[in-house]
Amino acid sequence: MILLADRIITGDGKTVLENTAAAVSEQDGKILAVGPLETLEARYGGPVLRYPGCTLLPGLVDLHVHLSAWGDKPFGYAGSDFSHAYITLRNARNAYRTGVTTIRSVADKNGLLASLVWAAEQKVLDEPIPRIIPCGNGICMTGGHGSEFPDGGDIADGPWEVRKQVRRNLQSGAQWIKLLTSRREFIPEFTQEELDAAVDECHRRHRKIAVHSGVPVTIQMCIDAGVDTLEHGTFMSPEQARQMIEKGIAWTPTVMVYSEYAKKTGNPHYQAAAEAYRANLKPYYDMGVLIGAGTDVPVDIHGVNTYLELEYMVEYGLTPLQAIQIGTQNGAKILDLDQVTGTVAPGLAGDLLVVRGNPAEQISALREVEAVFQYGACVYGAQA
Repeated sequence: MILLADRIITGDGKTVLENTAAAVSEQDGKILAVGPLETLEARYGGPVLRYPGCTLLPGLVDLHVHLSAWGDKPFGYAGSDFSHAYITLRNARNAYRTGVTTIRSVADKNGLLASLVWAAEQKVLDEPIPRIIPCGNGICMTGGHGSEFPDGGDIADGPWEVRKQVRRNLQSGAQWIKLLTSRREFIPEFTQEELDAAVDECHRRHRKIAVHSGVPVTIQMCIDAGVDTLEHGTFMSPEQARQMIEKGIAWTPTVMVYSEYAKKTGNPHYQAAAEAYRANLKPYYDMGVLIGAGTDVPVDIHGVNTYLELEYMVEYGLTPLQAIQIGTQNGAKILDLDQVTGTVAPGLAGDLLVVRGNPAEQISALREVEAVFQYGACVYGAQA
């Protein structure tokens, strides 16, 4: 199978290939080659799926999603884990509508997303779902951020309780671990000893850890502990950004959720957060911080609206190609999936997004989804 659009954005932050096609194996769904249509037709034959006026790019990678968002759970008899699972399945399938093919789902009821992944792998489901990296439930301290939600954080106090909860979550199928260690106040929740224990327990089990932290004191504690991704990191300092680069810590800023809330509520905290992102996103990108795209909870649009996160990144100073790299190649790299997906390149999965228009010039073209492919199979839209 050959996909032909007006251009291909490879996802590396700089390359746009005009009048170029991508050949995808119909056996294993991997990209065979990228090149002129005539060359690919001569080598691989058809069929050719033509998308005039469109752009082909990698499927988007969202690193901070709550697929089983607590607010979605119904009340009364229907508010069971069973109905919650159906809602989660719907949310996962809806991600295709916005071009997302890989998701790291953070802070979900233990076992829920892992079971969904299992069901997809065993072909129990009659329709495909995006590639999902489950983190299990978030781990927080007694009274800490996360504990206020129904089915919220798993409570752990003290380094050995933290280790035990990490072990429980891994036992329940988590592939990453998620901790929460600050609200909006500049007060740490977990102690340094607890954070150190969580990171050590993950790393000795060859797993990675993402930590919710937005204020300078807890950001520093997370850096000192050696977490793998810092979630939000809203008020990070330049010195902390440099330390993250040195330690190889990635940043999932979730710009969109704070910026949208700032617009809609006028809340001073959200406004300060939005301004911090506006001031710091581009300088920290230019410094070399590895940034990934994450949307946190959906705002107004029910679904995984990663395109809006990338639009805000462009508004705050990045080029469209840089933002697309963050939402594709960078996300895959952070998840250790860069040899699987995230770039339009031979040998990688045919996780491909077709949009109308040219997002290299106008990032909002990512909203105009024409088709989505995962491992070469059309999972949303038209096959042309």
